[in-house]
Parts: sequence; structure tokens; C-alpha cells
Amino acid sequence: MLCIVLAAVGAWSGCGSGDSLGRSAVSGRITFDGEPVEHGSIQFSPHGGQGAVGSGALIADGKYAIPAAKGLPPGKYLVRIFSVERSAVDRPAEPPGPVVPPPAKQQIPAQYNVQSQLIVEVTADGTNRFDFDMQTK
Repeated sequence: MLCIVLAAVGAWSGCGSGDSLGRSAVSGRITFDGEPVEHGSIQFSPHGGQGAVGSGALIADGKYAIPAAKGLPPGKYLVRIFSVERSAVDRPAEPPGPVVPPPAKQQIPAQYNVQSQLIVEVTADGTNRFDFDMQTK
């Protein structure tokens, strides 16, 4: 009897195959004042109480990609884009001690991250490619 119950639970749960959330891959290009953003990160957070799954990716040479396995279910998402000055990323390791380096300076204006109003909609049957051309003003 236990074997029948375990088989039923395995079939019901899908045995790990498929994605019950219907996640989709998401990708795109990111530029700032017409130039590709060399490095940074992009975050997608559920917008307006829709869903509880967000995701993000690193930005490299103006591109980002989130594979379907870590992608987003259909819905609307608030987008935040970050990139710190390169000197903060390349800062050499300092000896341990009370020396605290200054915080890294954000290169991207707040309207694209902490004050972002960028909203995208991921669809189950779309390409889900979102390009962002940010401007200084």
C-alpha cells in the first residue's frame, strides 16, 4: 500500500519535471546614455501584489539573461538596474583592520533603481526580451 501512495505522490508532484509556475527565460540589452552598461545587476520584483517570485541577473557588456529554470512566471514586474563605479569593483584587497573603504558610488540614476517606476510584463508565449536605454536626465 505504501508503494501505491508514494507512486501517487510522485506522479502528482511531477517528480521534478516541468515547472508549475510556468517560468520563462528573460533577456535583453541595457545601455546608459547610448553606451552598453559594462557591469551591474538587474532585478525583477513582482508588481502590484502579483505573485511571489522575482529574479535577477548580472549585467555584462550591456547584456543580461535569466534562464527559464530561474526565470519569471507570467505577470508584471518592477525592474531595478544597478551599476557601481568600476574602481569599487576592482578595488584591491586591503589588509584586515579598522580601515573601511568608502561605499561604492552608484553610476545609474535613482530613477532606474531605488526610485524605479520601470514595469515590464512577462508573457507565457512571448520572447520576453526587455531592452533598457537609460538616460542621465
